[in-house]
Amino acid sequence: MRYILFALTTLVVFNVSYASSGAVDISKTDIVERLINFAIFVALMWYLLADKAKKILSDRSNSISERLSQTQSKVREAREKKERALKRLKEAREQAIEISNIAKKEANMSVLQIEEKTKEQISNLIKANDEAIEFQEKLLQKQLIAEILQEIFSSKALELDSYDYVSILEKKVV
Repeated sequence: MRYILFALTTLVVFNVSYASSGAVDISKTDIVERLINFAIFVALMWYLLADKAKKILSDRSNSISERLSQTQSKVREAREKKERALKRLKEAREQAIEISNIAKKEANMSVLQIEEKTKEQISNLIKANDEAIEFQEKLLQKQLIAEILQEIFSSKALELDSYDYVSILEKKVV
C-alpha cells in the first residue's frame, strides 16, 4: 500500500511541476480525477484481492515447500535403502566366501573318507580273493585225492583189506 501511495504522490508532484513549467495547462485535463479514481480502484482491488493473493501465494509456497520436503525425504529413504542393500551385498559376499570354504573342507573330508573306505574295501577284496584261492586249492586237492583214491580203489592191482584201511586212517589222524 505504501508503494502505491508513494507512486501516486510522485506522479502528482511530477504532473504539478510539469504543469507549472508552463508547457501544459493542468486545469484543462482530468488527470487528478483519473488519479483519484485509479487510487480508489487500486485500493479496492488491494482490499478485495490482497488476502486472496496472499493466500494463493502462501499456499503455493507451502505446496512447493511440502514437495521439496517430500523429495528430500524420498532421497533420504533412497540413500538408506542403498546403504542397506550395500550392507546386505557385503554380508552376502562374506557368506558366499564362507560357504565356499566350508564346501571345500567338506569335499576334502569326503575325498579322504572315500579313499579310506576304498582302501578298506580293496583290502577286504584281496583278503576274500586269497580265501577264495585257498578254498579253491583245498577243493582241488580234495578232488584230486578223491580221484586218485577212486582209481586206487577201483583198480585190481592194489587190493587192501580192512586192516590196511584202519592203519592208514590212524596214521592220518595222528
